[in-house]
Amino acid sequence: MPAASATEATPTALPPMPGSLQDTEEDGSVQVDGSGHLVVTPDLRRLFDYYLSAMGEEPLSVIRERILASLRAKNLPAAAMEEAVRLLDDYLAYRDAARTFAANQRGAELDLGARLESLRELRREHLGPWADGLFGDEERVDAVSVERMKLQQDTTLTPEERERRIAALDEQLPADYRAGRDEALRPLRQQTVERELVESGATAEDLRQHRLATVGPEATERLEAMDREEEAFKQRLAEFRARRDALAQSEPNPAARQAAAQRLLFDSFTPEERLRVEALDAIDAAAKAP
Repeated sequence: MPAASATEATPTALPPMPGSLQDTEEDGSVQVDGSGHLVVTPDLRRLFDYYLSAMGEEPLSVIRERILASLRAKNLPAAAMEEAVRLLDDYLAYRDAARTFAANQRGAELDLGARLESLRELRREHLGPWADGLFGDEERVDAVSVERMKLQQDTTLTPEERERRIAALDEQLPADYRAGRDEALRPLRQQTVERELVESGATAEDLRQHRLATVGPEATERLEAMDREEEAFKQRLAEFRARRDALAQSEPNPAARQAAAQRLLFDSFTPEERLRVEALDAIDAAAKAP
């Protein structure tokens, strides 16, 4: 798809929003620097992906026009608008190339690290220096994940050495990601300690007394409130996973299935809860791995 000038044509009249986007708020944002140029961030990719999640419901040409309409509505400086349009078209070309790459790699003997490196190269081929702004943090997280997998599979390491190296790896993660992950996982760690107490024979009153002794009465009250919230979250998580599993059975198109699952995630949970759902999914996947 050729790049288009932001001012080259009259905006196209758009049909009603597709079903998956109705009654939702636009995700992502656009940033501009002091000179009026576009600042490329993951939030800009989130804005693109918000509309692109409707792939399968409407043509790509309509989705592109929706994104352009969103950009125009933000009254960006001319330079930033032109850059955003060029980036959008480069991003669409990259997504198309990534789909072709994924199709060609089905069944290929290529390990995860090699696949991620191939995607990294593909991004720079289509997006140039903009790739770092859109994907840099994600790529750093992926690189750490690959190295963690290698450490976990290295039988020559002692448990202590493995944990030390994993901790050092985690320091390489982007600070925002590390803080968000730690916040998302904190309830899981608390639950682990308390589950061990219960499994060792502790009663509800024993657990309450343990909380009073370790975190005090105010925190104990908060934890008990969290227990109630946790039960409600578990119920919503179970319902979400059941609906996601149903999508896997009912939607034959992989792109449409992925878009529907992503929209279901966005509709079911807050941004903070989505981090936790992704962490829980990662933990479950690791537990099932051979």
